[in-house]
Amino acid sequence: MNRRTFTAVAATGALAGTAGCLTGVIRGDETGETVLEFPEDQPTDSGDLAYPAYAEPFPDFALYDPLAETTVDTAEIDDECLICTAFYSYCTAECVTLFTALASIQHELIDDGLDDDVRFLAITFDPERDTPEELEANADLMGVNLEAGNWHYLRPESDEEAEAVVADDLGIGYERVGGDVEYDFNHITVTSLVNPGGYIERAYTDDSPDVNRVTDDLETVVSEWE
Repeated sequence: MNRRTFTAVAATGALAGTAGCLTGVIRGDETGETVLEFPEDQPTDSGDLAYPAYAEPFPDFALYDPLAETTVDTAEIDDECLICTAFYSYCTAECVTLFTALASIQHELIDDGLDDDVRFLAITFDPERDTPEELEANADLMGVNLEAGNWHYLRPESDEEAEAVVADDLGIGYERVGGDVEYDFNHITVTSLVNPGGYIERAYTDDSPDVNRVTDDLETVVSEWE
């Protein structure tokens, strides 16, 4: 997949939509079956977006989860929905509000008995500082339930692998700013909801996704997927 630049990604707007029946669209080189209907505020031409959008295939990648001590290969997940995003634990703004919302969604799903139907993938693009200890501390701080077994902190082996998966494949733009030791990232937020068939149902670009909305979307996809 060709590189998606930070500038192109940053120019995109928020996506949303409502639930509907099992359907699909013909757009781009490859589209697949979906449950939710086309998002009203997403451009009809997905080429205007820098990240995989509605009904497009979610990219395959394999990354290591150092807390669970296992490799997660998205190509091998075929019976669960995915909620996938990218972050860095030293972020004090967008990533905090994002993970607060995602942890709440996780707890809602656990309460509803759907924790076995949805897997959360949180990919760091700062593997240098996001050590296993830092990731575990992030889980504690954000209220993530690691014991549920459906949340994975994924840590690329290098900055190059992080860029290949996060920026190139997922289209989540980020840019390192600052010095060699003291540095930060400019980045956007994209959180993908992927159905069990491996296709995008929603790409939320809110820094703090609406908990009820995302939970309802997930429950609809889980209940109506065939």
